[in-house]
Amino acid sequence: MQSLTAKFNLLHTFRSNRKLTGIFLSLAVAVIFWSIPLPGDLSPAGRKTLVVTLFTVIWWVFNVVPPAYSTILMLLGYIILGLAGPDMVFRIWTLPLMWLIIASFLIATAVTKSGLAQRVAYFFMIRYANSYRSLIMLTYVLGFVLSFLIPHPFPRVLLMMSLIQPIIQKAGMDPRDAASLGLSVFISTTATSMILLTGDSTLNIAAVGFSEQSLSWLAWAKYMSVPGFCASILMLSLHLLLFKQKGPVSINHNALRLEQKKLGPITRSEIITLIWVILALVLWATDFLHHIDSAWVALGVVVGLSLPEIGDVLDAKDISSGVNWPIIFFVVGALAIGTVGKTTGMADWLANVLLPETPPQNPYAFAALVGGVTMLIHMVLGSALACMSIVAPPMVHYAISAGFSPLIPALLVYTAVVIHYIFPFHHVTILLGHGETGGYTTRHVVKYGVPLTLITMIVLILVEITWWRILGLV
Repeated sequence: MQSLTAKFNLLHTFRSNRKLTGIFLSLAVAVIFWSIPLPGDLSPAGRKTLVVTLFTVIWWVFNVVPPAYSTILMLLGYIILGLAGPDMVFRIWTLPLMWLIIASFLIATAVTKSGLAQRVAYFFMIRYANSYRSLIMLTYVLGFVLSFLIPHPFPRVLLMMSLIQPIIQKAGMDPRDAASLGLSVFISTTATSMILLTGDSTLNIAAVGFSEQSLSWLAWAKYMSVPGFCASILMLSLHLLLFKQKGPVSINHNALRLEQKKLGPITRSEIITLIWVILALVLWATDFLHHIDSAWVALGVVVGLSLPEIGDVLDAKDISSGVNWPIIFFVVGALAIGTVGKTTGMADWLANVLLPETPPQNPYAFAALVGGVTMLIHMVLGSALACMSIVAPPMVHYAISAGFSPLIPALLVYTAVVIHYIFPFHHVTILLGHGETGGYTTRHVVKYGVPLTLITMIVLILVEITWWRILGLV
């Protein structure tokens, strides 16, 4: 008991010191950047924006308070210091972008709540889970298939892990193989989330917002499906190369069929949910005909899922429990950085300081520059969304000056943060599975993450730029 108490006190002290370190560091950085001469021509409003933003990013990194509250503090700072009005700071609430994120969470809730996702997952597992290698491959297949039904990676990976865990336990896996399979569940989701706009209803939609362009569900698939599939294949191959099978794997298909049988016949809720999801997919894919924004389609489906007789899947409680409101606040803050930074001149100043004065005209060199800078900053900041909010706006302005479409830097920055990580804290999905949840350790993530840097650059430079040149985006 004393040992446990000592460990608890040590953990509490570490967390407290970490938060205090974050507070002191944020104050020191604020004072330094407020008082020292800075290179380039940064306006007083731009300097204030820089100070407030860096202050908040440090609070995010050190988790001084939950990120949602740090974000609110930043937004208040923008308003109180006169850097932007509420109409600009909270502009995202007037855009379809925000409502698509909210609707995606609720659709994910309906699919999971109805049991449809579990039924689909068991369908694939019973047919294709035959060996260690097939299980690793299946995590990518399920990650992609379930992205049609569950538009956010968190519920997808937790659902997949809840189904994979019994297989690990009953197959008598070597602990090293079990850790590898758990890691694959979370890694695969970062890759397959790239393929569809609703694959990650936070990062993907935020990337479109940073580009300040309108991009439909089908247009995202047009530009990102090939890079997403290529990234998935390369990352799967890397995983199989690095994590060889260490012991026998015996998969009990009878146990899987028994679990599937427990679900019983397909229920009314599952059928209703499937119909509404298919309707959403059809309307998203044909928006070039009816010109209804994906967000309004998603919100309509959410309402449909709550209607009597033809819905009855979502209820009043799902509004509060089904939507991840802390992430919503975080997205508001991330996009506000871009909006306020552009207005006050901070975005242009960052581009001038961080990047060469003359942008490379060669698209492959441009992709290498954007990807390299983004990954470097991502390694420091940790948070994918925080890195995007800092890097994407200046990259967009930088690209425009070079004559590139603003979509190109936004999608390059997005790719660099969504599939690249070295430590678990570099990607929240990887962090989610770290430890008991996924069964893997920091050592496993580092072993995979270091060579993943090369894979990321291949996707950024060779795959994306070549594919976009074929499509005429470059």
